[in-house]
Amino acid sequence: MKDSSQLIITIKNKNDLEKLKENQNIKYINLDIDNPSLEILYYLLDHGQDYSYSEELNDIKGYIYVPFNIFKQGTNFILDIINNIPSNLSEIEIAKYIYITIGKNIGYDINVLPEKNETYNLLAINQINNIWGSLYNNKGTNNTYTKLYLYLCKLMKIDCKIITSNNGYKKNVLTINNRKIIVDLTSDIPYIEANFKTKNFTGYNDDIELDKKIGYIKDNYSENNIEHSLKDLNYKEDNIFNNILSITQDIINAKELKPIELGIIYDQIFTKYYPDKSISINNLYINNKKKKEHFILITHEDKYYSYNYTKNSFVELSIDEIEKNLEKGKIGVYLNENITFNKSKK
Repeated sequence: MKDSSQLIITIKNKNDLEKLKENQNIKYINLDIDNPSLEILYYLLDHGQDYSYSEELNDIKGYIYVPFNIFKQGTNFILDIINNIPSNLSEIEIAKYIYITIGKNIGYDINVLPEKNETYNLLAINQINNIWGSLYNNKGTNNTYTKLYLYLCKLMKIDCKIITSNNGYKKNVLTINNRKIIVDLTSDIPYIEANFKTKNFTGYNDDIELDKKIGYIKDNYSENNIEHSLKDLNYKEDNIFNNILSITQDIINAKELKPIELGIIYDQIFTKYYPDKSISINNLYINNKKKKEHFILITHEDKYYSYNYTKNSFVELSIDEIEKNLEKGKIGVYLNENITFNKSKK
């Protein structure tokens, strides 16, 4: 049996590239993401098609490997981010540009959350826990968000670290101009997708001029536009709930948000503008060839709504149809959802 240590190499610098060239047995590469090199990336894009890839951080080798085609697509995405950074940005502006760009492109996947699923695809969750696999699938976890942000910051020579709380949750810490800045990209994903102010980029969440400069917003944040649009509505009208949905879906460009992020944003909107206790938002799925297609169900009094990505609009659903599909197993409810179906009033 071949010694597995001869199959794996960690690449930290150009000397390790020479070792790679000399050893024909190597099949797996761990890239040190705390000391990345563009030169090494370009070399592997040209000559690394025979290897599978994972990360190494703080001398801990990754155990999830992806094939070259996934590594290549993820690496090209990283290089596109770097090459598109405006030339006139300061260090803090570059740091937030990277933060926003990752948030715009890498979303949540409810189907890999153990608290929402009795069973889930281990292959899928493993792949998105690899930073190149995450970029390939456009889905991430707390683990990959922090590693990917660290990696890109390091490529731009920005001092960045990962800190872990007692419960295992991770954040990044930047050191810029001798100031430590804690950022939590995982929590900010929904707000970034909806063009809201970030809430977890310490000290720079309300800096509208910075966010304009990096191209995050043009004129204003979505929540400011929502406030302007909703402030003069007559909240005593019978169709006020539908009006809120109709107005806000265009402002936040709902068709570009995935269901889990959409639900988080609408929870914020209803809490602020229409805190009716009869409103609830739940996560359901359509069973499509054993694949769970996530959708949110918004309940208001005795009516049910979901966002239709084909029609680019919220639509009202029939409770009879929902219950029938639940009974047939065509629709399922994710774990830990507090949901009660009431028959519509006749």
